[in-house]
Amino acid sequence: MSSLLDPGRLAAWLDGLGLAAGEPIAHSPLSGGRSNAMFEVRRGDHSWVLRRPAGVAMARAEDGLRREYRILDALGGTGVPHPRVIGLCDEPVVLGTVFYMMERVRGFAPMPGALPEGFDGRAIGLAMVDALADLHALDPDALGLADLGRPDGFHERQVGRWSKQLASYGGDGLPGIEKVAAWLAGNLPGPFTPVLMHGDYHFGNVLIAPEPPVRVAAIVDWETATIGDPLLDLAAFLRIWFETGPHEGSDRDEMAARYAERSGRQVPDLTYYVTLSRFRLAVLLEGIHQRSLVDTTRPPQHEMGAYARRLVADAVADLG
Repeated sequence: MSSLLDPGRLAAWLDGLGLAAGEPIAHSPLSGGRSNAMFEVRRGDHSWVLRRPAGVAMARAEDGLRREYRILDALGGTGVPHPRVIGLCDEPVVLGTVFYMMERVRGFAPMPGALPEGFDGRAIGLAMVDALADLHALDPDALGLADLGRPDGFHERQVGRWSKQLASYGGDGLPGIEKVAAWLAGNLPGPFTPVLMHGDYHFGNVLIAPEPPVRVAAIVDWETATIGDPLLDLAAFLRIWFETGPHEGSDRDEMAARYAERSGRQVPDLTYYVTLSRFRLAVLLEGIHQRSLVDTTRPPQHEMGAYARRLVADAVADLG
């Protein structure tokens, strides 16, 4: 992915910000970014993360990066853990695209079977619940983010929006997706109080502080954040946590009760929200899969396509 970053031009941009001006730059690609590309950039005593569109970018990727930067900037001082932003570059002459840089946060993603000594799944899961509830407690108006989404008709738009996005990819589609879409359209939930929702909150998108006590050091990858229904964030998190996360020792009811207590919200049956989370994620992952097939800067993401199909199959099976 070295073709996506020009060290000389990046150095000049950093000089303009007064960041270790004149020092040599080292950089290396970071794993984890699927829709966008990420690099660690080192200069002097500093270490940052640069985020830019992939070689074959998703539609409106540059607008998405501006949106992410705006959210992260607005979160400053809120207490919600996130990487501090360094700067946004809108000048194509630097890297040929929009990009932004943020601090490199010390911590680890809590992956199954790889937790450091002294850390356990139950404590991490509860810490993630707390961070999510704290995010949902923020007032989007006070943050200046009220225009980030359209909460009116939020659920009514979901099927049409994601179905249109899936059709735009080409490929063979996702078998069974029409059945899931029809069920969602016929089982819309009631009204909700809009919040800033992350949109992709799971164990791979948080960093846990490296020293006890257990706490979330940063929530990352805000590309699907919007103003919407907090229960969709909660349901998606719990589903992924218990399906593929390091959930040993965790109890679903305990985590739901912890969220309810900390957020002051009732947690109803989450079947609709779990189904919608699978539907949305399947479409997103299929997009990553299809773009990777024509992107020479990264290998084909066949595992993303397989996971997308499994999500739809699981949704169909659960709906009966």
